[in-house]
Amino acid sequence: MQRTRRNSILSLTAITVLGLTACGSGDTPDATGPITLEFPSWQAEDPAFGAWWSEVIAEYEAQHSDVDIDFYQVPFGSYVDQLTTRFAANDQPEIVHLPARNASEFASRGWLAPLDAHLDGTDIPETWTPLQTEMEWEDKSYGVLLLGYGYTLYYNADLLEQSGIPVPTTGEEVVAAAEAITGNGVYGFGATTQQSPDNYTELMSFITGNGGALADGSVFTVDTPEAIAGMEQYRAALAQAPAGIQTQQRNELFLNGNIAMLLDGPFFVAELDGAAESVAGSLKTAAAPFETIPGGVSNSIHLPTGLDERTEQAAWEFIELASSAEWQERYTELAAVPAPRAGSITEEALTDRPELELFQELADEAVSIYPQDAQQREEFTRLSQIVSEAAITLTTTDTPTPEVAASLQEQLVREFGSGS
Repeated sequence: MQRTRRNSILSLTAITVLGLTACGSGDTPDATGPITLEFPSWQAEDPAFGAWWSEVIAEYEAQHSDVDIDFYQVPFGSYVDQLTTRFAANDQPEIVHLPARNASEFASRGWLAPLDAHLDGTDIPETWTPLQTEMEWEDKSYGVLLLGYGYTLYYNADLLEQSGIPVPTTGEEVVAAAEAITGNGVYGFGATTQQSPDNYTELMSFITGNGGALADGSVFTVDTPEAIAGMEQYRAALAQAPAGIQTQQRNELFLNGNIAMLLDGPFFVAELDGAAESVAGSLKTAAAPFETIPGGVSNSIHLPTGLDERTEQAAWEFIELASSAEWQERYTELAAVPAPRAGSITEEALTDRPELELFQELADEAVSIYPQDAQQREEFTRLSQIVSEAAITLTTTDTPTPEVAASLQEQLVREFGSGS
């Protein structure tokens, strides 16, 4: 359950004072007293994922009468920045929930504890999705992946049918359909058109879908014909999207029937339950309309370094419970996404969410939109910011796409090196 907690948005000065006080107090952890595990997350208030977390927490606390989990919401847009500030000030939470793309960055800074000794006593290495390798850094495992996915096309079947348009299966068809539908308060496509971490994922979905890539190993490749074609499609699709909106506004417009199509992961399907009654029956799913299915890793759970032995064991036992077969099946039922543990899609879940079959197929064939090079993973926050700025340039200026691609290539090489 979610509990009263301290304000999650602290000034850097206050956080630093807290960190220094903790480091300098000389106190030793109480060997028998109650433990509080702080657990910030951007999913705490999510109707699907938050419900699952709350159930797991309730079960864990029932089994551990001496442990309280302080689970609370932090906005996604500022989540990584807030957590980075806290770790830098030695004020890290006891349970670390991360966008999985940032895990290597935190591990490389020495902020996450390796989990190999814990994992060796479980069946996680044998039963988890192969995307669990995204949690590895320098031959050690630093987290447990909670979701890997392929992108899905969400569409309003009524809006397509009214324009005589079949469900798009290519990027070109998406653009053509979006152009035909846009008008009279309806937009053919929906995306994040303000500066946001989602600019990276949305642009890279089009680039990857067209056979392009951010890089080949350490060598950047955003100026290749395939990458430029993806940028062109992204730009053309977003020309039919509402300007100046964040992801939640995009979602609301789609759920109210004002947007015809959008791309997102399987986690968006739960939001369809909140659609306006007038459009609820017309909101459908299909494979992302590309030859290559773009995909990636969503979120992961970790232990910070520096915990005393008793607290670390308590925090690990929470992760272990969440990773069990019972709770992975419940994850699939509540969140309506394929859990990372093999065999977690139950008949009940499939009955409630037939889309799960599609989601599993897409996850199995998806190509990651995230970098594989160690340096790029280690400095992903800066890298994604640079790519996001290029995405905003594509949607707010008339600069020719090849020029935007060339500028992006130059900036990435300048900041990260040319590779070899």
